[in-house]
Amino acid sequence: TLQWLNPHGFTIFLNAQRVLRDQRYKLLRYSKGELSIQLSNVTVQDQGIYSCFHYSRHFQSRSQNVEILAAPSHPVLEVSQDAERGIKVSCYSQGSKPQPQISWLLDNGVELPGDTRHQLGADGKRWSTSSTLRILSCSPKVTASCIIQHPALGAEGLTASLSCQDLPSPGCRHSTRLPKEAEVPSPSENPAASSSPENLPGTSPSASSKDP
Repeated sequence: TLQWLNPHGFTIFLNAQRVLRDQRYKLLRYSKGELSIQLSNVTVQDQGIYSCFHYSRHFQSRSQNVEILAAPSHPVLEVSQDAERGIKVSCYSQGSKPQPQISWLLDNGVELPGDTRHQLGADGKRWSTSSTLRILSCSPKVTASCIIQHPALGAEGLTASLSCQDLPSPGCRHSTRLPKEAEVPSPSENPAASSSPENLPGTSPSASSKDP
């Protein structure tokens, strides 16, 4: 007898019979020594340790730790100006797991430090992130970019840019939200799933267990 349990301890499959009513679980393969299942449309709530039990003369068990990566939203820029403290540019993104990395880059290759802050969402799993950059002076020909890096995005990342010629004129006090510029494609809304190195290889949310 083979049995899969989800992170909450509920039986998903018992041999070829699906016990859990969650339709996202699918049977891939079943034999005397193998029970392979797949989970589609994963969410951050599906993260955790999945266990497979093999009941025979000698009880055996295997565990698979599944980590869910939720990609951040495309960054949104907001600009405000204070005559005393210069121009403040803020970059916002939300819905990521784990926290993203935000950096500021000028088109001349100069990287600028920003004040980055993270706030955990109500679900206790996904983060909202903001990074603020203060500019005392800026040439109209210079472009500043907010770059977001995250494991779910791969090497591409997400970028939102603004030109200094679009910034408010000196001496006024107001706030402006700039439209986002999709310099790289936004990621799929479906979160990615990955497994820890000490468990089964691959990043598919499917899992299987074979009789050793």
